[in-house]
Amino acid sequence: MLNTIQCMDAMEFLKQLPDESVNLCFTDPPYNISQRKKIFRDYRNGKNANINYDYGEWDYTYDPIPFLNEAKRTLIPGGSFIIFTSEQLYGTYRQWALEDKDMLCKQMIVWVKTNPLPNFRKVSYRQATELMIWISKGKISQSNPDFIFTTQEDTKNVKFAPICSGKERLKRPDTGKSHPNQKPLSICEGIIATHCRVGGIVVDPYCGVGSIPRAAQNIGRQFIGNDFDSVYAEMSRTRLLT
Repeated sequence: MLNTIQCMDAMEFLKQLPDESVNLCFTDPPYNISQRKKIFRDYRNGKNANINYDYGEWDYTYDPIPFLNEAKRTLIPGGSFIIFTSEQLYGTYRQWALEDKDMLCKQMIVWVKTNPLPNFRKVSYRQATELMIWISKGKISQSNPDFIFTTQEDTKNVKFAPICSGKERLKRPDTGKSHPNQKPLSICEGIIATHCRVGGIVVDPYCGVGSIPRAAQNIGRQFIGNDFDSVYAEMSRTRLLT
């Protein structure tokens, strides 16, 4: 399975991985943020198109606990989770880590979007950030080969990058629609470079269009990706060949 993209349920995928074989589980699971019938004007194309915040049933009822319990088994001692998540689910991840004697809830990492969507309705703040939670399997020390800081700039828990656009923004060949939450390669590469040794294995059970596997490939790490959507899985495979 090494350096491949699989297509199956995330739990079935994780069950195939050996115990203590993964340096970093870096992934972007569902956020539980969908809202039925909540549609806003899409300012980006200047037309009467809309942004639909109903991403599908999978984004309403996602329970991260089974994923965490199974993925924990695959992590090496000293390995880490880095998980993109929403404000709604951050506390669930944190509480799991606090209650598990083998895990340490380390820190919040924040992606600041340098080009956030405008808020024309002006009834709330613009959503200019996304959260990640860092959970380690055991303590992290300076001698840990899967925790690599090289500069003081690296040590900041705030990462700046624009939302994916232009050639980086990928569209499904069957619908022509973009992935609703594609992550920029620059963010993914920086996280992997810090939390996984060169040649180490990065696992992404919810890889979407393959940003995390591609970032791992770009900087000399091995990867195993998976997505239950066959179109996204094939898009990821194609992306890794370009």
